[in-house]
Amino acid sequence: MDNLPTRRVLVCQHRTCTKDGAAEVLSTLEQQKIINVNVEACGCLGLCGSGPMVLVLPDNVYYWHIDSQKAQAIIDTHLLGNEAIASMMHPRLHPN
Repeated sequence: MDNLPTRRVLVCQHRTCTKDGAAEVLSTLEQQKIINVNVEACGCLGLCGSGPMVLVLPDNVYYWHIDSQKAQAIIDTHLLGNEAIASMMHPRLHPN
């Protein structure tokens, strides 16, 4: 398990995302300590009006309109289960 790449989970804390509840999303993600996963507050991810935004790197997956419940799904399915959640991905960046 030590050879797995470290994932970075960026949670936008810029104006619109913060107004839409990004602090709660960040808190939910930070509460779960997962090996090889670093959760970080970040500035604007360039998708204002789509937030709260969460970016999982190096997977390059952008999740949009995230709340605490969806953040928990990201933890369970993507970060622990290694399966991205297509229904929560930003459609402009992840077209079907």
